[in-house]
Amino acid sequence: MDPQCFNNAKAEMVPETTAAAGFIASLLRTRGFLTEMQLQKFSKSLQEALADHYKQHWFPDRPQKGSGYRCIRINHEMDPLIGKSASRIGLSSQQLFHLLPKELTLWIDPFEVSYRIGEDGSTCVLYETEAPAASSTSSSSSNASAYNPMLMCKQQLLMGRRSPPKNYLMTVSS
Repeated sequence: MDPQCFNNAKAEMVPETTAAAGFIASLLRTRGFLTEMQLQKFSKSLQEALADHYKQHWFPDRPQKGSGYRCIRINHEMDPLIGKSASRIGLSSQQLFHLLPKELTLWIDPFEVSYRIGEDGSTCVLYETEAPAASSTSSSSSNASAYNPMLMCKQQLLMGRRSPPKNYLMTVSS
């Protein structure tokens, strides 16, 4: 991938990686253990790690392609991207396991970021926007949902959604 394409892909995924990193930082914030400066450093580091990790696995024209690769998972093991970013602010894996949910799944896809806490928890949307029309070059940021995980989760519960929609397909590409 040429450097210009990489920079374009990184720019395209900024809202999604920002929402994901902000969500993890907000989970860490709730315990009051970290300073605001540590949380900002963690969030920035995680955003950069996600963008770098996803650079060849970001397909805005086919958002489900590569979704398994872009899934962040904590389940008896710490996701390495979260662990690496946390180590930059001095947090050990043991501290992370104490501060974060024991089971967390975070899906970071073009145009949508969602999460589930626990294996049987509800799937909640953190960020969602419409894909731009193929003929349109205008930004769709005006259609983006605000980052408010509690509001989005409550909306999902009211609609009775407890798992990804039936047309949600998780694929892994190499």
